[in-house]
Amino acid sequence: MNDEQATFIQYYEQLPVAVYLCDRNDLLIAYNKAAATLFEIEPLKGNDDWYPTLTKYDQEGHLINTNYKPLTTGLRARKDIVRQEIRFQLSSGADCYILVSSVAVRDKDGNYDGSIHTLSDITTQRRYEKQQALLAAIVGSSEDAIIAKDLYGQITSWNRGAERIFGYKPHEVIGKHVGLIIPNDKLTEEKRIIRAIRSGKTVEHFETLRKTNAGVIIPTSLTISPIRDARDRIIGASTIARDISRQKKAEEQIKNYTLHLEDMVARRTAELNLSLQKEKELGLLKSRFVSMASHEFRTPLSAVKLSASLIGKYAETYHDLNIIKHTDKIKNAVNDLSAILGDFLSLEKLESGKISISASEFNLAEFCREIILEMQMLAKPGQKLIYTHSGRFEMVTLDQQLLKNCLNNLLSNAIKYSGEDTLIRLDTELNSKECSLSVTDQGIGIPEADKAHLFSAFFRASNTGTTQGTGLGLNIVARYVGLMNGAIKFESQPGFGTIFTLRFPRLSVS
Repeated sequence: MNDEQATFIQYYEQLPVAVYLCDRNDLLIAYNKAAATLFEIEPLKGNDDWYPTLTKYDQEGHLINTNYKPLTTGLRARKDIVRQEIRFQLSSGADCYILVSSVAVRDKDGNYDGSIHTLSDITTQRRYEKQQALLAAIVGSSEDAIIAKDLYGQITSWNRGAERIFGYKPHEVIGKHVGLIIPNDKLTEEKRIIRAIRSGKTVEHFETLRKTNAGVIIPTSLTISPIRDARDRIIGASTIARDISRQKKAEEQIKNYTLHLEDMVARRTAELNLSLQKEKELGLLKSRFVSMASHEFRTPLSAVKLSASLIGKYAETYHDLNIIKHTDKIKNAVNDLSAILGDFLSLEKLESGKISISASEFNLAEFCREIILEMQMLAKPGQKLIYTHSGRFEMVTLDQQLLKNCLNNLLSNAIKYSGEDTLIRLDTELNSKECSLSVTDQGIGIPEADKAHLFSAFFRASNTGTTQGTGLGLNIVARYVGLMNGAIKFESQPGFGTIFTLRFPRLSVS
């Protein structure tokens, strides 16, 4: 290095830019302080690769090796200045972008005598450019309108979304006032928006109306934010505008549908209230009729039964079997009618909530023996009713009248649907936890298809034939059992009989 070159380096020593001096063979002979700290690695003097430990790439991303020297090659080809951007990969893995500017040093005859190189770190600039490119790509591809304007409302940027929504090409609106897309009656909004932006505020999700190139007014949702320069000064506003026509149309449809539904509900409610009122009145009328019929019909029925008994008694002296036969038919018919009236009266009381539980402690075995004696008198010829009790206890707490009605109904059905010369059993079991009562017959049984409906009101099994019945008995029994916190179940096989079992929690022990 001659005196002139040494002076040259000394001159650049205080500069913030990295400076390198190479001889005519492109070997590094001197560098300044900035070069020594650029990569936090000392450059290698006497070598044509100043930083051999760092990987280097050109602008196209190709790896730069020691034989690739476009700068010095360019200088040797009589070019005075050569520039190239190089990407250095640091030891941390991060990239550092450097702009290399090279100047040729020539002797008095103009021959190549070396070179001076300056390296400027442009990493921040490249990152910013990448961010700007990414932002531009996002803005360009957005379905929403993204519009930039200055603080006087002049449009400075217009993306594809804005072109699609408002129908203007960028060259038709850039430089013009944003009022171009604002309806006349909404222009005062723009003044308020600009005042808010000047004060640094952001306007979010502001719903208003805007105007397209075709003059169509569309509902729009706006978000307006301040645009700041490098010194953090507010220089304009960025507006994101979204066409919410579909949303508003959907909201209107939902509103209309809601109003329609409310109207339908109101009308239907009025109809239901009227129907319920009529049903209530009809229910009261039915209740009164059932109650009246049940009581009023019993008086003449009792008279008919008494008269039939008297006729039979007076006819005994005649020994006329036909008279006895027909008086028995009359009495049986009266009993059937009385039973039907009893079922209807029980159903009416259940539905109107007139039945209340009156539980008392009693001897279950004695209670059942009395019922068996009474029902035996109604049995068919040859039918035998027997009762058995098991368990150490006999005292229970239940409603005697409701339990009696249940057992009478089950035993009556067993008699009715079983043939002559059959056995009907009533079995009770009482332990420390529950009380169970079972009625077993050898009757016609219940068809499989009918079992699911057996406890429904007015339902009769398909195999009952001409046997009299209302289809209310088992429904009433199930409801009585439920009132006493019990449960009823049955097992049946057509042609082989049925077992009905009632189970109750045992409330008291004696």
